[in-house]
Amino acid sequence: MSTWLRLRCIGDRVVALAIAVVVSPVIAVCAVLVRRHDGGPPIIGVERVGRGERVFRMWKVRSMRADDRSGLASGLTLSGAGDDRIPPIGRRLRSYYLDELPQLWNVVCGDMALLGPRPESPDFVDPIDPSWRNVLAVPPGIAGPTQVIVGDWEREVIASDGDGTAYRSEVLPVKLAIDAWYIRSSSPFTDALVAMTLARRLLPWADSSALEQRIFAA
Repeated sequence: MSTWLRLRCIGDRVVALAIAVVVSPVIAVCAVLVRRHDGGPPIIGVERVGRGERVFRMWKVRSMRADDRSGLASGLTLSGAGDDRIPPIGRRLRSYYLDELPQLWNVVCGDMALLGPRPESPDFVDPIDPSWRNVLAVPPGIAGPTQVIVGDWEREVIASDGDGTAYRSEVLPVKLAIDAWYIRSSSPFTDALVAMTLARRLLPWADSSALEQRIFAA
C-alpha cells in the first residue's frame, strides 16, 4: 500500500465519524421510510471482501425487497437496471447514494476507506488472481473511480446477465484494471480528481473526461 493511502487511513476515520454525526438524521429518516414501506429491516449488512481477503459486513440502508428475516433479497447478489427487486423507495435512495451512508460506520471501524476500490461479494472474488491480490492489499472505498467510468455500463450488463457470467467475464476485468490504476496513482491529486468527478452523479454539469483521460492514458 502506498505511503499516501497509509497516511490517509487515520484521516478517513476521523472525517467519516464527523460526517456520520452530521448525516445521522438523514440515515434515520431513510430507515423510517424503508421500514414503513414493507416492515422489513431498514439497515442491512451484506458480505464483502476487504483488505487482506477479510470478509466483513458492509452496512447499507436497504434498497431491495426483504425476502428473508435478515432483510436480504433472494437471487443474484448483483442488481442492475430495471431489477424488479428494487421498489420505488429503493430507486430513490440509490439515485442519490443515500443507501451507502451507513458505510461511514465501516470507515470508522477500519473496514473501509472513503475512497478506494469498491468491495466485491465473496462470490466474485478470486484471491489467487494477481489482479485481485493487488486490489485486496488496500482498504475498499465507499466510492471509487469505477462508479464513474463503468457504472452505467455495469448496470446494463447485469440487467441482462442471468447468472453473473457476463459480469465476471466482461465487467470485472475492466473494474480491476481501473482499480489497479487508482492504486498505482494514489495521491492527494488523484483522490481530489476522483472525488470531484464523482459529483457528476449528482450534478449534471460535472465532467468526467479528465479522469477518463488519465485512466485510459495509463
